[in-house]
Amino acid sequence: MKLRNKLISMMMVLALGLSITACGKNASDAAASTEEKAKPAQEEKSGSEGKFPFTLTTQDDIEVTFTHVPERVIAANSNAGDQLMAMGLGDKIIGRAYTNSVINPEWNDEYLKIPELSETAPSLEAILDQEPDFIYGRSSAFSEKNNTEHETLSGYDIMSLASIEGYTIGADVDVVYEDFYNLGRIFDLEEKADEIVEEMKAQIEAAEKAVKDQETVKVFVYDMAQDGGAYTCGNNFTAKLIEHAGGKNIFSDMDKTWANVSWEEVVERAPEVIVINNYGDTSLEQKISELKENPALATVPAIVNDRIISVNLCEVFASSMTGDTIEKFAKAFHPDCFE
Repeated sequence: MKLRNKLISMMMVLALGLSITACGKNASDAAASTEEKAKPAQEEKSGSEGKFPFTLTTQDDIEVTFTHVPERVIAANSNAGDQLMAMGLGDKIIGRAYTNSVINPEWNDEYLKIPELSETAPSLEAILDQEPDFIYGRSSAFSEKNNTEHETLSGYDIMSLASIEGYTIGADVDVVYEDFYNLGRIFDLEEKADEIVEEMKAQIEAAEKAVKDQETVKVFVYDMAQDGGAYTCGNNFTAKLIEHAGGKNIFSDMDKTWANVSWEEVVERAPEVIVINNYGDTSLEQKISELKENPALATVPAIVNDRIISVNLCEVFASSMTGDTIEKFAKAFHPDCFE
């Protein structure tokens, strides 16, 4: 009997030991499993911090590293300011420069309340006075002349980016999309950027569909008068906007974004519609008079039929209004398609 009781006691002890070992193993496995499940949650909580740093390539193939979401921003050109406002970033813009055009009417008044740093491209001194951490503008804002090249700004821990359209020959609407995608990434507002781009794509597609089977209209863009001729656009973004609207820039064959042309060349190419860039010190009325009162242009179809329209400069630069501009052009070139 004593031997039997002793055996039973030993078996109970052994069973208890195995149970404790198993429980310990299960607890350890459970803890490891919980730790693994927690890792993605920790990554999600990190938010925008987990997306930085990253690098973007801007004009002249310069690489700029973005280390954080900018808080103090300078809009160096009107169209750059328009894009920032479209993204809902007005409260982060501490200064604007080169405001030579009205921007989207939805936020133009709000934009003009932001302090103006310079009537033209800002100097390095003007920039440093504001202590910004990001500058966005056209390529002209980042120049050797003003000592504001991207590498120089990086040396002061100022992030910078140029809107793609301004330095790209033959730029099309895809560069506007890329501008907004870049801003979405920089400011951790990618959903907002996607929303703007998708709405723009739909508007452009609708305008293209409306004029799809129409004969192409020949268009001349009048920017300003030059000795013996005019300053006009060649193979650039404005020319592409015209094409999407069922037109053809008569000087799109030039391997330049902008150039001077003679009045003889304009007459020879016989534009059916003239688009005037309305900006600067010369009023729209004065530019219209320069065209209509020029005897050299008397036989040009656009003058004979009084088919002259105008755009604000920001409308034909990369901006939130790209879809609006294509629609505006399409209605002017092919009015019968929109009756």
